[in-house]
Amino acid sequence: MQKLFGLAAAGALALLAHGASAEEVSGAISSIDLTANTFMVDGKTFAASPENTVGTALSDLQDGDTVRVEFSEEDADSGKSPINAMVLEKE
Repeated sequence: MQKLFGLAAAGALALLAHGASAEEVSGAISSIDLTANTFMVDGKTFAASPENTVGTALSDLQDGDTVRVEFSEEDADSGKSPINAMVLEKE
């Protein structure tokens, strides 16, 4: 029973580690839409929300500002747009 529990716990940790993998992109903001809470960097459209995005508020940024964006690899691979920005920091 202990062995089975250990295998299940290891599998759960592996799934969590895979789901938590993040990607990062840095670059200049090419457009901002404050109404939709979206912005574009490096040809990708991201969503920034005060409820789930850590760092600089989108309203404090403008076109041309250089930022670093962290986002879920899973979101990027899904093909959905906009991609949820987990961290948005002005550089």
